Amino acid sequence: MSALRRRLHDPDGISSSQKLMILVLSMTLFGVSDIVTGIVPSIEVGPFELEVAYFAFIPVVLAALFCPLWVAIGAPLGEMVFSDMLLGDFGGLGELEGFLQLLLGIYVAGCIVRDPRNRRQLFAAALALVSIDKVSSGLIDLAKVGIGIDPETLEESNGLFQAVLVSESIELVMALLITGVLFGALPAMWLAPRLYGKIEPLMGLRPRDPQNPPRLVGPRGTPFWLIGVLALLGAVAIGVVSQWEEFVGREGGLMTLGAFQPDFVDEYGTAYLWVALTVAALAVAGACVLVAVLRARRRRDAGAPLTSASQQHAADRGEV
Repeated sequence: MSALRRRLHDPDGISSSQKLMILVLSMTLFGVSDIVTGIVPSIEVGPFELEVAYFAFIPVVLAALFCPLWVAIGAPLGEMVFSDMLLGDFGGLGELEGFLQLLLGIYVAGCIVRDPRNRRQLFAAALALVSIDKVSSGLIDLAKVGIGIDPETLEESNGLFQAVLVSESIELVMALLITGVLFGALPAMWLAPRLYGKIEPLMGLRPRDPQNPPRLVGPRGTPFWLIGVLALLGAVAIGVVSQWEEFVGREGGLMTLGAFQPDFVDEYGTAYLWVALTVAALAVAGACVLVAVLRARRRRDAGAPLTSASQQHAADRGEV
């Protein structure tokens, strides 16, 4: 009964320190990569703009190897901390819109991968991540157009809604090709099988069992579709309120609560990006040190004699 109770309250089957390591690792890696994508210039080909939204292979690989939930929380959080705040472009409470979109995409992508060595599953996971992120973003933009601006303006603007729909469709296709395939599926298909079974023991975790993969469920067994719909509705509400505050010219509104925009890059130039990268690299090094310390402590504890109760507890937690 105690093992069942622990399983219900901790469906991931991992300890708090392991959750922290996954969270910090995904935060730092995705945060650093987002700074790098900010440096990569976009290319304009006629009416199209080719750009890398983010390196999708990083959250796909991490979610395929580790617990998808904590990767899904850590990656967008790292984008907010390392990329937005560090570069002085944090929009405040309105940033939760993108946070919820990316969280849903990464979690679904991680649950799609039953076996990290299966390249088809990795390809599908990368496309699912970008699709969920961009489709939800497009729906929110359409909701902003239909709800967040003056209805009279919408009627006077000939074909505005249709133009936004076409623009979002083109952006989705370009994102799937560039972010989803080129910088998502292809690197993930090469990287994940090579890391599988090698990086998990460093964090005291067992490699993912293809026969017992993560399930696509919400907290305490809640249906995932319900959690996804609620998260999407929350993102739509945040986007609409942000658009409304911008339309009425309300500065310092609810959605800008906690905004941090000191314009470091405009003041110090692109050289400040290297300062941001240095700080992020130090954070990555700190995360590696944390993993090493926890690993050494776990090895030391593993060397001590275990009682039958502690052995059963370790087996329930899924520790190596």
